[in-house]
Amino acid sequence: MMRQLSNLFHYLFIIPRVNFRLVRINRVLKNLKEEVVKNPDWESIISSKDFDLRLTQYVQVHSLLDFSLCGLAGRKISRVELKACVYFCACLPLYDDFFDKSNLSKKEIKDLMHFPQGFKPENSVQELFVHLLDVVYKNLPDSELFGRYFEQLYYGQQESKRLVDSRLSIEEVQKIAFQKGGYSALLFRSILKHPLIDGEEKALHQLGAVGQVLDDLFDLWDDLEEGINTVVTKFNRDFTPVFNLYIKEVDQLKLSFQALNYQQKNKDRFIRELMLLVNGGTICGQHYLKLQAENNGVFDIEKMGREALVCDMENKFNRLKMIKQSILNA
Repeated sequence: MMRQLSNLFHYLFIIPRVNFRLVRINRVLKNLKEEVVKNPDWESIISSKDFDLRLTQYVQVHSLLDFSLCGLAGRKISRVELKACVYFCACLPLYDDFFDKSNLSKKEIKDLMHFPQGFKPENSVQELFVHLLDVVYKNLPDSELFGRYFEQLYYGQQESKRLVDSRLSIEEVQKIAFQKGGYSALLFRSILKHPLIDGEEKALHQLGAVGQVLDDLFDLWDDLEEGINTVVTKFNRDFTPVFNLYIKEVDQLKLSFQALNYQQKNKDRFIRELMLLVNGGTICGQHYLKLQAENNGVFDIEKMGREALVCDMENKFNRLKMIKQSILNA
């Protein structure tokens, strides 16, 4: 009870701080868009509603995470670090089109990830991707480290294409997903200038694993429709084991960061801020369990329908539930 009262007090300050950070993040994003739309071909790429929504989500979530990771180390994110983070987030909606449709050799991909300035784009998507990535590299503290994690993420992404194989076991699916998520977290951490400390890489892998399951929770319907195996799709008419797995991984995430040799007050603040992100998955999982209870204890998404599965975290009621959950489990 004392911990929850303490959390309530701290969230009175954390939530306004998060909103202030979003103002800074959105200002950099606005500048990026104003820069990009000067090129008519690039404007046509980013002007679609779907692209803009994905871009905003990527930028806000990953940038808030880098703000928190700086706070964990007892420092503030710099203007240069924030710019690198926002510009790299803008690369992500272009990622699949770039790598899946370009037929690049492994050498070309490796060269691109370590030296984007030397790549010769063949179309406007590649041109925009290379431009954004070039800006990222110009604002990195350690381009070699970033390039190494970027390369590992690419191979993890390639490995994840195996997830269409329905014969994969839950252990194989989990290994592929967690590895991809882990390198994604390490990649965004490498944008920051302070060095990794002992145990932090392992904690970041756990953060990436939780982030991957979080994404998969919200993508449940689409993944099943497209025949993609994820940890979340392995529910076998009962969603309880999936939800319990997510809670277990979140608990392990908190333990992993609490074990690091950072100041205790910084670790506590980091966990509280982090819970505002990961508890979106908790609320989504609780929503699925409620639907299951209403369907006589059977999680049958065909019967429930796509609309019923939607858990809109832009909804103010769901946001309040997420804050309440964070007060309970941070």
